[in-house]
Amino acid sequence: MTGPTTATGGRTRPADVRTARLARTLLEHSLGVRAGETVLIRSTGPAGEPLVRELYAQCLARGARPSVYIHLADEDALVLAATRDPALHRRPDPMLVHLYDTADAVLRIEAEDNPFALRDHPPADQEARQESRFSLIHQQLRRLADGTLRRCTTHYPTEGYARQAGLSLDAYTDLVHRVMLTDTEDPVAAWRREQSRQQRIADRLAGAGTLRIAGADADLRMSLRGRPVDNSCGRQNLPDGELCVAPLEDSVHGWIRASGPAYLHDTEVRDLSLRFHAGRVTDWECSSGAAQVAAALAVDDAAGRIGEIGFGLNERVGEPVGYSLIDTKAAGLMSVSLGQGHTPTGSANHSPVHWTFPVDLRRGSTVTSDGEPVLVDGLPSPPSR
Repeated sequence: MTGPTTATGGRTRPADVRTARLARTLLEHSLGVRAGETVLIRSTGPAGEPLVRELYAQCLARGARPSVYIHLADEDALVLAATRDPALHRRPDPMLVHLYDTADAVLRIEAEDNPFALRDHPPADQEARQESRFSLIHQQLRRLADGTLRRCTTHYPTEGYARQAGLSLDAYTDLVHRVMLTDTEDPVAAWRREQSRQQRIADRLAGAGTLRIAGADADLRMSLRGRPVDNSCGRQNLPDGELCVAPLEDSVHGWIRASGPAYLHDTEVRDLSLRFHAGRVTDWECSSGAAQVAAALAVDDAAGRIGEIGFGLNERVGEPVGYSLIDTKAAGLMSVSLGQGHTPTGSANHSPVHWTFPVDLRRGSTVTSDGEPVLVDGLPSPPSR
């Protein structure tokens, strides 16, 4: 499983064949990188260098032109500590702006050693840094819409994420590769099989005039009329394994309760519940993180509306680890995103806020599409006809 060692972040880790498999899956399955294309490889921290190096080499082997951008450790906290100028807090790096405008494909690696670097900063400062990220997302969305860009977000295991999950780095690394299917000989073929399985469920949800989610932690009604279901199977996120939908922005009614902590930027929000009327949050409460929630919901009108909902189908994800890119894919869990929606779902919700939290559907829940049960206790229900 291991080979030569690679130095990164002040420690040495063995090179891992699973990292090479992940790089191949990202370039071949997720992005479909071709010769002559420019690929931005962006890591949110120095700890992601082993994956960056593998991607760089494999891009060159494909005849593509890789361009690497690795963020400084705790870069957001450094920006906030260095200046009190809000304009600089909101400003993205001009090199990234250029690359997001010119690259054929963008691959973002979440690889922070300290996932909570902003936790002690005021909510307004956290939102300002979020705006710097959103300006890049806005570029990305524009180019995705006109078909000139392909993108994928992935994850590299670090000590910080492992501590957050309560696991050793080796155990967390094994978990990450398991949920990405990179512990198999051919993860590209494995993800294509998952795509076929999920599509059968997606076809039953698509275009629902009334989608009803009822259970111990939710009672929501909404409409998907005229909107597709995004079969998320490693094309734009890895790990993956969910079906994503975008309700019509004014169609959501009812209430919902987060299952466990809901992480807003670097803040842990506990006991979160929200009530919706005509699409917007009308009431909410939580036992911690209230200032951050209030700041996020006040950013704009779209921040208080559901941008997208994901139904997790990845049976390899177990108990939550406190990291949304993994937790939201678990079979039987639903992810709810307030604010910015996902382009392939047809969402018209645009906001600097994109806040995702999980809701457990595994206890006495039913998801119905125009009265037909599609998911029962979070798992696929056989068609009635």
